[in-house]
Amino acid sequence: MAEAPQSPRVGIVANPEKSGGKALLKDLLNRFRSVGISVSLEMLTARNIGRKTGKGLADLNDAVDLMVILGGDGTILWALRQLQEKIKPLAAINVGTLGFLTCATAEESDAFVEGIAGGTYKLSERALIHCRLHLAGRKTESFIALNEVTLSRGDRSRVIHIDAMINGLFSNRYTGDGLLLATPTGSTAYSLSAGGPLVAPSAGVFILTPICPHTLANRPLILDAESHVSLRVPNQRDDLYMMVDGRRVAQITDNTNIEIDRSDFSLKLVQLEGQNFYGTLHQKLGWTGSAIKESSSR
Repeated sequence: MAEAPQSPRVGIVANPEKSGGKALLKDLLNRFRSVGISVSLEMLTARNIGRKTGKGLADLNDAVDLMVILGGDGTILWALRQLQEKIKPLAAINVGTLGFLTCATAEESDAFVEGIAGGTYKLSERALIHCRLHLAGRKTESFIALNEVTLSRGDRSRVIHIDAMINGLFSNRYTGDGLLLATPTGSTAYSLSAGGPLVAPSAGVFILTPICPHTLANRPLILDAESHVSLRVPNQRDDLYMMVDGRRVAQITDNTNIEIDRSDFSLKLVQLEGQNFYGTLHQKLGWTGSAIKESSSR
């Protein structure tokens, strides 16, 4: 967990589709100004409040030390796709729904600004997946994923077959609705819904999670994050889809290889003082402990 610089130059990107974002943006600008922090705005974010001084996303990223995202997890994933390895540390305020990757809500904007200004926050480094898709007869495409890479059956497909190789060794042929490889960050996303384990963000692992497997013997598999994973799709009766962080990126109809490694850069997310992974699980997943009430002993 990296230390935070004090009084960083801040850039703000707001999702224009989120209700309440405009009021929150104006509130943050006033709060940052009151503590002497310089703030720049992304172009569409500036236009949303009638300003003409906004910057393109890449230029904004280059000009600041910290990017503040007003939105949800989807807005964070969008920024990562646009900026890739150049992305600066992100501090996200949840203006969406669950917001697992965010560090504050709109109601906590005062504490958020105080933490940024005082440098009392930490930077949580999140491992990323580097994925290369080799489609027959087409050039290789590369993708970066924060949560997971998924192979799943199409809308009208039957069960599909995916061969998994780990460090050059055959691991298993998975038959079912699909297969996903998740990061620790992604362990609270699709992998969790598919029956995968919860994993602390700092754990150096990947999770290979089958989706509705045809046999109960196919269980989630924890891998060293330095592993090289190859997913091979033999000829199928029906089409498959490849998705990266929930976004469909390819339709697969022929023999296909997918090569997956840990990315050589990570994403740094702001974590305010007092926040931790287990507290987030309590807050976001509603963990309250056992439903059994303890009786007093006599």
